[in-house]
Amino acid sequence: MSSPLHRVMTTTVGALGHPASLVVLLICALVWRRVEPDSFDLHAVATLVAVAMTLIIQRGQNRDTAALQAKLDELILATEGARNELAGLDEESADDIEEIKAGA
Repeated sequence: MSSPLHRVMTTTVGALGHPASLVVLLICALVWRRVEPDSFDLHAVATLVAVAMTLIIQRGQNRDTAALQAKLDELILATEGARNELAGLDEESADDIEEIKAGA
């Protein structure tokens, strides 16, 4: 069973990896530039670039992880003698995963 905090963290990671998060960042930067042009200096641009790169990296990581989990689930389900309950284990909380590992 997933705790509320686990669900919030999972949702947050998914949202930050979504392309819309980069659009929101760009809109915020444009509004900031328009409202407070004096404080929009090189440091601000460097910070925005760092955040943008973090969002782009998160997007790639989310995609790669989802693809890897789908492949592993398919292998588990196709392998004779494998424990099929392990397919989809990535959706569980860390505590649930540890319990399943301990019971193996």
